[in-house]
Amino acid sequence: MIPDPNMTSFKHILCTTAIAVTVPALAQEPRIVVQHAGSVQVFTDLAEAITEAQNNAVLYLSGGSFDLPGGLALSKTLHFIGAGVNTDSTAATGPTILTTGTSAYFRLNASASGSSFSYITFNVPGSSTCFGLGTSSVDQTVQSVEFHRCVFWQGVELGAVTPCGSTSAFTECIFHSVLNGHDASTQVTRCIFDYQAGTGAEISGFDDGGLTMLNCVCLGTRIGNSSLSYIANSIFTRTTAPFWQSNYMTMMNNLLVSDELAENMTDTIVSDNILGVLIGSIFMGESDSDYQFSDNLHLQGDCPGIGAGTDGTDIGIYGTGSPFKDGAMPHTPYFRKVGIAAGTDASGNLPVTVRVVAQPN
Repeated sequence: MIPDPNMTSFKHILCTTAIAVTVPALAQEPRIVVQHAGSVQVFTDLAEAITEAQNNAVLYLSGGSFDLPGGLALSKTLHFIGAGVNTDSTAATGPTILTTGTSAYFRLNASASGSSFSYITFNVPGSSTCFGLGTSSVDQTVQSVEFHRCVFWQGVELGAVTPCGSTSAFTECIFHSVLNGHDASTQVTRCIFDYQAGTGAEISGFDDGGLTMLNCVCLGTRIGNSSLSYIANSIFTRTTAPFWQSNYMTMMNNLLVSDELAENMTDTIVSDNILGVLIGSIFMGESDSDYQFSDNLHLQGDCPGIGAGTDGTDIGIYGTGSPFKDGAMPHTPYFRKVGIAAGTDASGNLPVTVRVVAQPN
């Protein structure tokens, strides 16, 4: 794992004890704890947990893979909190993964407005899409949905058809495929995009100012058909113009490998963009334009993006007053290390060591 410059802000709790029972470490089924209005329920089946959960309940998902074979069309406001997405940072529990095993994927309808998803990987190998807002042309006004430190292996669709009325926000998320807006409104902050489709635009469909992108890293990714959108403090490694067919777009303090900012666009507002930067002089450790957790996207010391953001911090995900957290670790306390002795001691007790970490922001 890349060392976190904010590691000193973590609170480590180390518990060493001895118990007189056998503990099947990491051998039990994944668990879902549902909390609402002071009551707590525990489930092993995610579909059952969702069915039984009251509106506005919080679902805490352990590490492990949760399979919903028919996909999900969520029709209530729920808050899903996983154990994390980085295999390094979740070594004691495993990452939390939501999958379906079929071509069905995870969707929300309008009555699920206000839902949130944190520290979860979405992976639906049988589909080109893993997550969507809206289920049809008459049910796609899904409002105020938030995603925090999530990973999307397939495409994300912010509507069922164009135009839609959904609103959402993504913070410190990782996109390995397309983001289609369907003229929705969304803000992406300190996110990483690494999909290169070859033609067209990997981030598209945000006309009428639907896209606000702040302090992101786009590895070969292009934005298109997103007129009136606002893009600032972000890095684009595409070797040709990363902005396409998006009139009236505002582009400020972005860092580009390309010598050309935009293509087939008019009436744009531009300020303090840095063009023509050699790709090998940007990041501390990224070589193939495909993001892995082992990559280091901190800027090199002589990179022109240092301190060049609109707020005086770095361009990219480590800018702003709350920079990207390496490891994508949860805010809630989680198991960093679990050690269980191979056998009991002379008194018949089984020594167990548990290290718990809480990241305050």
